[in-house]
Amino acid sequence: MHLSLKIVILTFAISGSFYQGVASELFGTVTDQSGEPLPYATLYILNTTKGTTTNIEGRYSIDLPPGNYEVVYQYVGYKKQQVSLKVDHRRILLNVVLEPEVLQLQEIVVKADGPDPAYEVIKAAIDKRKYHSEEVNAYRCKVYIKGMQTLDEKPDQILGMNIPLDTGIVYLSESVSDLSVARPDKIKEVMISSKVSGSNSAFSYNQGSQMLISFYDNLLTFTGLSERGFVSPIANNALMFYDYKLEGTMLEAGLLVNKIRVIPKRKSDPVFEGFIYILEDSWRIHSVDLKLTKAHQVEFIDELNINQVYAPVKDNIWMVLSQRFAYYLNVFGFRGNGNFIGIHSDYQIEPNYELVKTKKSARIQLFPEGYFSNEVLKIEKEANKRDVDYWELIRPIPLTKIESVDYQAKDSLEEIMQSRPYKDSIDKVVNKFNIENLFVGGYFFQKSFRERYFRFQPIYDVLQYNTIEGITVNLKSIYTQEKEGIWKYQIIPTVRYGFSSEDFYAKAKFSYQFNPIKRTRAFIEGGKFVSQFNQDVSITPLINSFETLVNRRNYIKMYEKSFVKLYYSSEIVNGVTWKSTLEYARRNELFNTSDYSFFYENDRVFTPNAPANMELANTSFGSSDALVFTTSFNIKFGQKYISRPDMKFNLESQYPALFVHYRKGIKGLGSQVDFDEIVMRIYKDMQYGLFGGGNYTIWAGTYLNDRRLTFADFKHHTGNQSVFANFDNDNYQLLDYYQFSTTDSWFGIHVDHHFNGFILNKFPFIRKSKAQIVASANYLNTDGSIHYFEYGLGVEHMFKVLRVDFYGALLDGANYGNGLRVGIGF
Repeated sequence: MHLSLKIVILTFAISGSFYQGVASELFGTVTDQSGEPLPYATLYILNTTKGTTTNIEGRYSIDLPPGNYEVVYQYVGYKKQQVSLKVDHRRILLNVVLEPEVLQLQEIVVKADGPDPAYEVIKAAIDKRKYHSEEVNAYRCKVYIKGMQTLDEKPDQILGMNIPLDTGIVYLSESVSDLSVARPDKIKEVMISSKVSGSNSAFSYNQGSQMLISFYDNLLTFTGLSERGFVSPIANNALMFYDYKLEGTMLEAGLLVNKIRVIPKRKSDPVFEGFIYILEDSWRIHSVDLKLTKAHQVEFIDELNINQVYAPVKDNIWMVLSQRFAYYLNVFGFRGNGNFIGIHSDYQIEPNYELVKTKKSARIQLFPEGYFSNEVLKIEKEANKRDVDYWELIRPIPLTKIESVDYQAKDSLEEIMQSRPYKDSIDKVVNKFNIENLFVGGYFFQKSFRERYFRFQPIYDVLQYNTIEGITVNLKSIYTQEKEGIWKYQIIPTVRYGFSSEDFYAKAKFSYQFNPIKRTRAFIEGGKFVSQFNQDVSITPLINSFETLVNRRNYIKMYEKSFVKLYYSSEIVNGVTWKSTLEYARRNELFNTSDYSFFYENDRVFTPNAPANMELANTSFGSSDALVFTTSFNIKFGQKYISRPDMKFNLESQYPALFVHYRKGIKGLGSQVDFDEIVMRIYKDMQYGLFGGGNYTIWAGTYLNDRRLTFADFKHHTGNQSVFANFDNDNYQLLDYYQFSTTDSWFGIHVDHHFNGFILNKFPFIRKSKAQIVASANYLNTDGSIHYFEYGLGVEHMFKVLRVDFYGALLDGANYGNGLRVGIGF
């Protein structure tokens, strides 16, 4: 062994007897020449898919059965070392010192104005990108993930709520999964084991399927970090976004590796910076050391570092062996960092035989027909029941001292933390009343030992004003009873009093969840209360109070009802949710009783509480009784989901979703209504890569029968006449609230497109605000009545949360109006 490698191998026997076939532990430390540990260095066994990484202290550990091995150690920026090793029945200490990589510039004559040699390498890698992304038809591997997040600083409160977190390690978790993947988009993951520091009942959020990040893809997406994707350094259009510089080459096991610096042409583009290593001739990715920063328009974090190491696993096919995601957090007063490390091992590969030349006799089909389903992740029932000995045996990355202390301290404290005295002490802190509770978020009170939680509204929901009741006090509270962290039932009482109308109202709602996996839920609600004609609540009481008092516009229109309502919903099969209601109500017409406003008393007149409508000249109805039944099916085709032993998490589908709704007014039993309405809606979120994303909704409805009904039973479209807007998909922004309510057939389209920085990113002064352009168009047609069209262009994400749009509208080709709309736009 060459002395310059500075490798120290010590072997020693452990007391006790061993027998043939028992694995032995290879362990040690990887350092640089000055003795500094190299955190997250990769090592693997040559010609196998077995490997691991060092921890932050540079220590590693791996179990090997007796035999002869070639152990490969590598670290980005250092020379790869390969050590021959014989393993018998003894633990082996192997400390490795890696030397800095020795780069040599190729003997290439470059003209002063000629391109850097890196461009030829990158162009070759781009040409082979599609081949390498498709050369594996399917694979299966074991994935170990360790995630840790620490806080250095935190605020005491957010929105008036106390933050019961300590600084230091706030999340430490490990998981082991069996991951199966097949082209183009099939995934099946089974989480075998899961450990969360300080909670023996929790499951890890670490998923192998979430670490499927491939730089062979043209665009890489990171959910939660940015609404835009990021261009790979070897994407088809990478030369439009990057400059490259060949730092040099190095020889590893007879293979020439090119180290290329990746340089964004424009700092504000959705791109990476750092280094990518490309193998000569095959033009494969050898490893990456790249990062994203705030300049690249990431949200919530200051920087994200991505390290990946590839290794050959079969037939000269290279797969990811290890990867690390490290980030630095600075948002809303929280400062800290996080590390997520993934180790991929035990690969089974099914090559794409259309690309890879393999004898037919040697070809295999890795997965049988029907192996993949819509269940993308299943967490085994006993995943969080593994003991300490299990984790000591299976954990590929040794715990650091601070991690060991965190596990021991929090695990020993868990019993105390679950005790009533401890939880009562925490409740005293959380339940402490602050004046901010009156105005922001409301007041929360909890009895966490019994899993009981109370919420009381903020004052802007309690105090209201409208022309029907005058100054109104609306007191609502929510009592929730949970069981093992999942809400079991809720009781929601509400009382209301109008000082001008002198009417007192009260209602109560009791909800019960039978099955959290299928989200089977039922509720009964009843009492005497007020209701908007549009049950979708076209205008909130807060906005109406502002418009009434400040602008002297009484947009809210309500009636009184004494009612009892039954509700039931459940996911009957994956992707199909069924909901039904049955309500009996005595409805009474209400009238304005207050004429007060701050301004315009001599210039504007409040409109009557009976809404104006094109189809019905007089919408007054006096009193009526109505028995109304509704049923609906929300269908998400191909819906993917995650299964936990106690819960099911539904994911988004790549297909449009279908909503079918039927409403029946039942005559008899005192009910005076008789009608049948059916509504269908198709909606879909869309992504267009660097050009942003959006959504569309297409819906239509008709009354099969409208023999007898009141204006409360019309189809009401969700319009808006206030400057304050709700930008949900089904809303119109300039449409009168009730003018075009109908019992005719109707048809509507809503389209939104969010450019996600594609336009404003080009302007330096605007770029810092992270504001983004959004465009929208809405259409409504009622049979034989109107053609209404509105268009909007705006800016969202202003100050992170604000959206401002300008809308114009046409009615049957003539100008209908225009105006600004302001709302929430994250």
